[in-house]
Amino acid sequence: MPSRQIPKLYIPSDATEAAIRAVHAAAVAAGGGGTILLPDAVIALTEPLPVASGIGYQGVQPVLDYLNDTVPDSGWDFAGGTVLAGDGSFPAFAANDADLGSPPAYITDDCITGWRCEHIGFTGFTRAISIGAVNNIGLQFSTIHDLFIRECGDWGLFLANFMHTDVSRIWTHLCENGQYYSALLPASTLMPGNSRFDSLFNIIPADGRDNRLCRGIVFEAGGNGTHLNEIYADRIQNNAFNRTELLVNATFSNGSANIAVPDGGKFRPRMPVTFTGSNYGITAGRIYVVKSVSGNTIQIGNAFTSPALTASGSGSLTLSSWGMSCFELSSRNDGAFVSNSRFLGVDAEGGSGAGVYVENAQGCDLNISEVPGDKNADIVGRAAGFSRFYSSNTTVTDFDTASATSQFHGARGIGRQALLSGLWTDQTRGGLAAFNIRGDAWENQGDLEVRGGNSFIYPRFGMGMKSTLKTENTVLHPLDAGLVTFDGSSTLVCTLPAITNSSDTSSLVGLPFHIVNAGSADLAVNTNGTQLFNKVSGKTGYMLNAGESLLVVAAEGAGSTLFWAAFPSGGVA
Repeated sequence: MPSRQIPKLYIPSDATEAAIRAVHAAAVAAGGGGTILLPDAVIALTEPLPVASGIGYQGVQPVLDYLNDTVPDSGWDFAGGTVLAGDGSFPAFAANDADLGSPPAYITDDCITGWRCEHIGFTGFTRAISIGAVNNIGLQFSTIHDLFIRECGDWGLFLANFMHTDVSRIWTHLCENGQYYSALLPASTLMPGNSRFDSLFNIIPADGRDNRLCRGIVFEAGGNGTHLNEIYADRIQNNAFNRTELLVNATFSNGSANIAVPDGGKFRPRMPVTFTGSNYGITAGRIYVVKSVSGNTIQIGNAFTSPALTASGSGSLTLSSWGMSCFELSSRNDGAFVSNSRFLGVDAEGGSGAGVYVENAQGCDLNISEVPGDKNADIVGRAAGFSRFYSSNTTVTDFDTASATSQFHGARGIGRQALLSGLWTDQTRGGLAAFNIRGDAWENQGDLEVRGGNSFIYPRFGMGMKSTLKTENTVLHPLDAGLVTFDGSSTLVCTLPAITNSSDTSSLVGLPFHIVNAGSADLAVNTNGTQLFNKVSGKTGYMLNAGESLLVVAAEGAGSTLFWAAFPSGGVA
């Protein structure tokens, strides 16, 4: 009988922390590898459980008691399954989570490889999982899935400097901040990422705390010169219901970056804010972000990585904010960015100052399934280069000109600053279809718009005409459409192509040539010999004297008769 490899399974003797540590030590002593099977119980911890390469933890899938009788994903408590419980002062699992001044010379020596964590509930920790930190390597070739996380005082889940790791079905609830995935290493050392995420879900707390200060789901290039690269994420949802709008008086002082507010405790760095009026260097409706908070004084900037703005006058404006973003794809420093990544089905619901905030993302695709609507802004882009944004919901956008190489497609509401190139319907003007070519086109202007009840295309900018020079006898080709200049010292002949209309793909009806005789001799303009000009019997040619021009357009008359509509003009005196 052929041999079979039996996985190493380690079963604690009882549902205690000590028993779990004992079997983990046994797994390490046996050379590593294997899975610790956690029991169906609430297990109280006094410090983080150990994390080692190749040794995974598998619990019994938690049973949930929903807090809302009609909406399952509005919150839950645990009614069974494996639940790890802490006292709020430490993470449940921790490894390599201390910031270092610089990366180790041999960073792979410290990798956590082949680690698994699955089917576990968490409650009462600083973080459920805390692996990786500044200049400290995280998970490699690992798997995390089916985790239910409640009541964490910092982040529900914190992963930094990971690679080739699968993270799926992570639910965070009643955590101060939701989920954080980042690169915190210089790109010259390592470009973390190359990982897949699926079904990340966070609920902003609604338990009486100031939930405008709670962050949602964050992917970030967090250090100097860091690159978070090649992330593939499918189905990300952050619900930020039960938030209320913050409306306060903000007082500016000429020449100062300091802005006085009634209560600085209502703000935190990276919080999006806007203003209801324009003055002192501020533009109404535009998104700014809080740079710093000191007492009852804040400073704001155009972006996370931009300098603080200095007021151009003294006075007050009304500040508005619905709180921290639902989803952030961003960086902390100018030289850091997230690159070459795909985020599909980003669901940003409820109140937020920016439903989706993207900064220093390069070559990323974001398919956004839901947006907050009627709040400060749905999508905010700052220095988002060569990226694509798709949203089928009416979307309020705010992109700076440094994002002009990116594209927006879908349904657009108010568009602040650069509109980006793309194809969208303008919901502020009755669903008018617009196509933008210029990425830096400004404030609700499609380059090409479909008007007249979808009857004609209207350009919002000057449109040129292709220009072709001919110096010898020529049979024109459809590719010559536009301005055709003949410039010869002796008589030249221009022959028009035969008009066809047997199918839409081959039809030349509507093809224009604007023919100009810029030479010193005559120019003969002829049809193919059978098709006429303006259906005039026998009229198959025009003679243009020097300086004269002729506009012709391929046309169809009654009985499917094909002819050239001709618009002759006199010469230039």
